[in-house]
Amino acid sequence: MGTLVISQRENGTYKYTYNNRKGNVIFTSNSHQHKTQCMSEITVLKRNFDRIDFLKYKTPSGKMYFRIVVNEFVLGSSRKFTTPLLMEKGMDDLKKNFLNSEVLDFTEDIFGTINELETVEGLKTVAI
Repeated sequence: MGTLVISQRENGTYKYTYNNRKGNVIFTSNSHQHKTQCMSEITVLKRNFDRIDFLKYKTPSGKMYFRIVVNEFVLGSSRKFTTPLLMEKGMDDLKKNFLNSEVLDFTEDIFGTINELETVEGLKTVAI
């Protein structure tokens, strides 16, 4: 089973990735201004998965990748693959597991700031 991971880019925009069961990124979405746009796009993809087109490309260096298109709108691109077989495996994994993928939100800092305090014996402890 794969996972869909929502994260924030350094420029403040949001994206989501589809990762296979080994944790390798297969597909990365376009940038979005809000996290809710990522969730909406994931929902639309899941509802219209039978309408997705995979457009295949080759870089000048010979690596291959694909783009996911729905109604002539490009939603994102895959990672670069070194062989056509690996690209086909990536697309097959996406086709097989996307609909059942769990969505993980990595945009929240759930740990907060961690402060170190000095104890009596000189050992450091962590206070949250």
